[in-house]
Amino acid sequence: MRQNSMIRQLGNKGIFMLGFLISVGMAPLSADRSVSQIFAEERTKQGDLLFKKAKEFLEDRNHYQSVESCKSFLILYPGHPRTREVRKALSSNYRMTGDILALAENELKIYKEYPNTEEGLESYLISGKAYVRMGREDKAHQIFQDIIKNTYSSKIAQEAELELTQMEILGESKNK
Repeated sequence: MRQNSMIRQLGNKGIFMLGFLISVGMAPLSADRSVSQIFAEERTKQGDLLFKKAKEFLEDRNHYQSVESCKSFLILYPGHPRTREVRKALSSNYRMTGDILALAENELKIYKEYPNTEEGLESYLISGKAYVRMGREDKAHQIFQDIIKNTYSSKIAQEAELELTQMEILGESKNK
């Protein structure tokens, strides 16, 4: 008898909780939304918030905080729809802080993630330019040659040819 009253109390509490959850929009899952879908949506929202925070730090010229937020994003949210934007923000931060090696490496990662896009090819070109700035002409030469031989974008290929020509001119002036 005592057991039946406990079950009744739990049942009443359960009905109350169900009503409460429905009123705040957190009803049990319907058939058309699975737990994994809800988790993915919330994960995307959290990633968006972290990216927004990184952009705000960038706009406030707090580059080191922005870099940390971008790095956290890339670790916590791999495969997020805004990954490319986060990598671009990270490159902007590296450019502003003068971290040329990190800029080159990040741009190479963008290229590796998006090799068949105009933006990916442009990132490859930027990484080559960064290697020139670091004095690693051999690596830059290799990148520019690769762009010229294997790219479908004439604009980026022309820029790579221009960079190679400039490197050759600078190399000749160094030898004189």
